[in-house]
Amino acid sequence: MVKYRTMKHRFNHNVKAIALAALAMVLCMVLCGCSRPAGTLFTPLAEPLLWPQPPETPRIAYVGMISTEDDLKPAVSWSQGLKELFFGKEDIGVLISPTAVIGDSEKIYVTDSAGSVHIFDLKSRQYTQVTLLETDETLIMPVAATFMNPNICITDSVLKKVFVFDKRGNYKFSFGQDVLARPTGVVFNPPFNKLYVADTAKHNIKVFDSVGNQVSEFGSRGIEPGQFNFPTHLWTDDEGNVYVSDTLNYRVQVFSHEGTFLRTFGIHGDRPGNFAHPAGIATDSQGHVYVVDKQYENIQIFDAEGNILMAIGIEGHGPGQFWLPAGIFIGANDRIYVADTFNKRIQVFEFLKTQNDDE
Repeated sequence: MVKYRTMKHRFNHNVKAIALAALAMVLCMVLCGCSRPAGTLFTPLAEPLLWPQPPETPRIAYVGMISTEDDLKPAVSWSQGLKELFFGKEDIGVLISPTAVIGDSEKIYVTDSAGSVHIFDLKSRQYTQVTLLETDETLIMPVAATFMNPNICITDSVLKKVFVFDKRGNYKFSFGQDVLARPTGVVFNPPFNKLYVADTAKHNIKVFDSVGNQVSEFGSRGIEPGQFNFPTHLWTDDEGNVYVSDTLNYRVQVFSHEGTFLRTFGIHGDRPGNFAHPAGIATDSQGHVYVVDKQYENIQIFDAEGNILMAIGIEGHGPGQFWLPAGIFIGANDRIYVADTFNKRIQVFEFLKTQNDDE
């Protein structure tokens, strides 16, 4: 009897040990499954998307897209994963109506006309949404953005102001409410310390210093060189020249930093190099001019004198396709960001330099 009890005790002890080991293994697997490292930010397509396609030398490559906070693919700790396992995922930030985008090597800032600014931190893989200003005031319709180091500037066409934030999204100050009727495009010109704002309703460009004092303006309504018909998006090149999407005159106009007319290109039409609704505008490191057309739902690329070189994109929802695109931004590294508004995403491309570009 004693021997039987001893064997039974040992058997029970072994069963408990095995059960505990199995439980520990399952728990370990669950915890390991709940954690994951940071993912690849932009997963390459199975077949690279290039413009033009081989055998011609490709000049533009599709990189990827961002439409939600999840697209940052951050690392998830086991505690975060376990929380998601039992309680589900928390609400995430999503783009609703992206109108403009700016970016550097660390962050992408997106204005969303639904009433917010989205900040995607590419290094930390963190997401921030900015809506609050001072006291109870909130953004209503932010439509454009520009870097004004060490800050960023946002125009809100309903509040009729330019808002200045630091790069973390903290509100600093605002200006322009006394002189702006409907601010849209905005761009800062670092060499000359000037901030240009397209006042679409007034058909002119207003110029401010970096603390918000208006220093000049240029343009009036009309069709002559230097006149505008609902100007919208703005850009400055490396020489400080100012590019204006003169939207309902169906053209791009270029000015000196002082507002002196230099040249224009584009007419209303349906041939390559023509415009139907020119919107975002930008230049790359080689001086090529990129113009988004909302109606044609593509990006046309011109040389510095306005001669058409090529176009990318068609209407659609896939990579490299657009649905009412708006703003465009090209960074110092020739990475191209496009606000693909009705597809609710930012598409990312890259200008591919060749040896001839450096000669």
